[in-house]
Amino acid sequence: MKKVLIIVALLLVYGSAFAQPVGYIGLFVDDSHSFWCAEGSGFYSFEMWIWCLPSERGMICAEFMCVYPANVIQSTLTTNPIVSVTLGTLDTGMSVCYFACEWDWNWPFHQTLWVTDATESVITIEKHPDPNIVCIQFANCEPGYPTECVSPISMIEINHCTNAVDESSWSAIKGLLNR
Repeated sequence: MKKVLIIVALLLVYGSAFAQPVGYIGLFVDDSHSFWCAEGSGFYSFEMWIWCLPSERGMICAEFMCVYPANVIQSTLTTNPIVSVTLGTLDTGMSVCYFACEWDWNWPFHQTLWVTDATESVITIEKHPDPNIVCIQFANCEPGYPTECVSPISMIEINHCTNAVDESSWSAIKGLLNR
């Protein structure tokens, strides 16, 4: 897990110096796309945010799926007002499109989730289960809105936080996340 975080951090740090050649999608527990760990005690809730960072070609749609562990109950789903259409559900496969092309960080949804016990688990973002979809993908803003594979940058860790990154690396990561 530490190696994955280091690789993601390096991609984010070095990717921020140049045009964004690939898009990213991630799960976070805050509205500033900074943290991906939920902790509490007993039966507790938290908010999951799905954040997208388009490639240099922008994005108008996204297709993905969220995979929830057994100790998480889904609750209220909030759709961003800039979303024009949704097909499916987060846990069975979601297709979402915006009214206009997006060129910077954007969130299609956030959802209230309830954790039922102290079991360590994760929520991941994966490809839409449709057999014609080969990866997590965005439709970009080029003519014809072609699709492109994007990289997941975070999952939500529940009851076991490994968000720990040394302060200088975390500052660089936050710089990219906040742009």
